Amino acid sequence: MDLTKVTQQIASQQDDLLELVKQLVAFETPAPPARNTREAQNFVADYLRPLGFDIDQWALYDNDDIVVGTKNGDSTYQSLIINGHIDVASLNPDEQWSFSPFEAVIQDDRLIGRGVSDMKGGLAAALFALKILHDQNISLPGKVLFESVIGEEVGEAGTKSTIDHGYTADFALVTDSSDLEVQGQGGVITGWITIKSDQTYHDGLRRKMIHAGGGLRAASAIEKMAKIIIGLQELERDWAINKVYPGFPAGTNTINPAVIEGGRHAAFVADEARLWITCLSQ
Repeated sequence: MDLTKVTQQIASQQDDLLELVKQLVAFETPAPPARNTREAQNFVADYLRPLGFDIDQWALYDNDDIVVGTKNGDSTYQSLIINGHIDVASLNPDEQWSFSPFEAVIQDDRLIGRGVSDMKGGLAAALFALKILHDQNISLPGKVLFESVIGEEVGEAGTKSTIDHGYTADFALVTDSSDLEVQGQGGVITGWITIKSDQTYHDGLRRKMIHAGGGLRAASAIEKMAKIIIGLQELERDWAINKVYPGFPAGTNTINPAVIEGGRHAAFVADEARLWITCLSQ
């Protein structure tokens, strides 16, 4: 297949690609708070329809939709899912933006805006590629599915919902940021580790907890959680040495202690601590 015209169109329509990214960034879809993606998902669906995709759109949560576009092909050929999430990371009050985070701006040859790299840029690139193929009358022989999902930023099962609706394929390409490297993804495990005591002690009793002769068998849940964090860190470092695969840099299997909560008041020994971890595996 001669791809000369394809590469020429890509080169000549870079401004169109940038405009598409800007349009996606303009939809304010931070999660949390979430429940804000329907308008953006309608845009994605409307973009896919003229390219020959049949659209299935459903609400996973109120005002948070999943969009799957399907372009059928010959069933004797392998099928492909192109997947990405439309939600972006939440905004914190202490972030110092010199412009609106939902107005993508080019500065020093970089496109800056909330969600450009994670991952509306990837979504736009995939949509743009499909449009180029359509414009050049190039049809992939197998079935192609385009999935725009929600919930990635907060651990909600957007992609799982597509599987539950029966959408599977031989291969899946997730267009998240990778510095143009194609990498496998074993998946993500996320969840909470909770340490909780059935007793609550005033901090005046701490003196009886911190040595063997105190007579009180108790401990701070926060201090116990610190030991778990150190253990997870040691495991992660062991993985960086012993879980290495061809084509992947060391350290691609990670355990991220992302959020920690605990204690009830400065006058009490912490009787509960909670740690939210995310494990990425290749």
